[in-house]
Amino acid sequence: MAAPAVAGRFQSLKPSATVEMSERVRQARAQGREVIAMNSGDPNLDTDPRIIEAAHRAMLSGATHYGSSIGERPLREAIARRELQRSEVAYDPEDIIVTPGGKFALLSALMGIIEPGDEVLIPQPGWVSYGPCVRLAGGEAVPVRMLDTFDVDAINAALTPATRAIIVNSPVNPTGRVLTPAEIEALVAVAEKHNLWIIYDQVYTDLVYDATVAFPQATASGYARTLVVDSLSKSFGMTGWRLGFLAMPPGLAKFVVKFIQHSIYCVPPFIQAAGSRALELAPELLPRYRALFNERVLRATAALNGVDGVSITVPDAGFFLFPKVDGDEVSIARAWLEQLNIAVLPGTAFGNAGAGHLRMSLSCPEADLEVALQRIADAGI
Repeated sequence: MAAPAVAGRFQSLKPSATVEMSERVRQARAQGREVIAMNSGDPNLDTDPRIIEAAHRAMLSGATHYGSSIGERPLREAIARRELQRSEVAYDPEDIIVTPGGKFALLSALMGIIEPGDEVLIPQPGWVSYGPCVRLAGGEAVPVRMLDTFDVDAINAALTPATRAIIVNSPVNPTGRVLTPAEIEALVAVAEKHNLWIIYDQVYTDLVYDATVAFPQATASGYARTLVVDSLSKSFGMTGWRLGFLAMPPGLAKFVVKFIQHSIYCVPPFIQAAGSRALELAPELLPRYRALFNERVLRATAALNGVDGVSITVPDAGFFLFPKVDGDEVSIARAWLEQLNIAVLPGTAFGNAGAGHLRMSLSCPEADLEVALQRIADAGI
C-alpha cells in the first residue's frame, strides 16, 4: 500500500532558486571545480568580533534557555530606537516581534493577516520567496509586472474582491532600486483606498547609497496598515545567525506572536544579545559596509557596460546587479556556469518581468570578483 500523500502545497511548491543554485555551487566545488559564486544573497562579511563576543558573554552568563516568544526586551528596545532613527516612526517595543531571520518575519506577517483564498499582490521582479510564503500561509500570490517603476495602473488592474495585501520591497531585490517618495505615497494611497495591508520589506535599507528612502509606515494611514519586515543578516554580516524582526501597527503583535509560540517558540537569547550589540555598532559598521559595496557596484557596472550584449545602470543600493543581456537569460546563466565557472541567476528566477536579465551578486571575495569580470569581458555574451 502506498504511503499517504504529501500535502499539495508542498508538491506544487518550487524550490528556492537562490538556495538551489547555492547547492549546485557546493556540489561543483566538491567535485574540484573552482566556481565563483555570484548568485548568493550572503554579503560575505565576517561578523564583527565584538558581536560574536556579545553572544559568547551571553552564553556564559546563562542565556541558553527558553526566552520570550516576542523577543528579549533589550533587543526590541534597540530595534525601536533604530526605527525611530531611520523612518522617524516611534514603535512601542511591544509592537515588535523578533524572528529567526527576515524570511520568517515575512511568513509570520502573512500568517497574521491572510486567510485561505486571499490574494496578495507581488511586484515583479521580486524576491523568490514572496510567492511561496504566501502559498504556505494559504493565500494566492498574484504577480504584478513593474520592472522600473511602481505602476499604480498595473496594481489597480490586478485588484479583485479577494485582494488582501501587497508585498513591497525597497530597495528591491534583485534590481537594487529604491522606490521614490512619490511611489511610496502612491502605494499608501492605493492601500488606503482598497483597504489593503502593506507588507514592507526593508531588508536592504542600510545599504542605500545616495537615494532618498521613503517608508510607508512613516505616514498616519500607512502606519496603521504596514507590517515591516527587516533583518540584521545583510547589514551586519549575520546571515547564519538568523535574526530578523517584524514591526507592526499597535495591537497586532499579540495575535501574530501566537504563531511564534506554536512554531519556533523563541529566537535564542544569546543570538539576540549579539543583535543588540550589532545595533550599538551600527554607526561605525554600516558606513564601512556601504562604502565597500558601493565601490564594488561602481567598478563592476563600469566593467560590464564594456561588454557587448550587456547594458546596466548603477543600482541605488545593495550588492546586486541586474544587467540586461542580449539573449536568453537562462541559457546565458547556464553557459557561464558550465564554461566560465561563474554562478549567476537568470532574471526569470525573480518572476517573468526579469526576462532578459541576470542577477549578479557582488558578495564574493575581491579577488574572485576581478577574475569573474575579466572572464565575462573575454567571453562576452
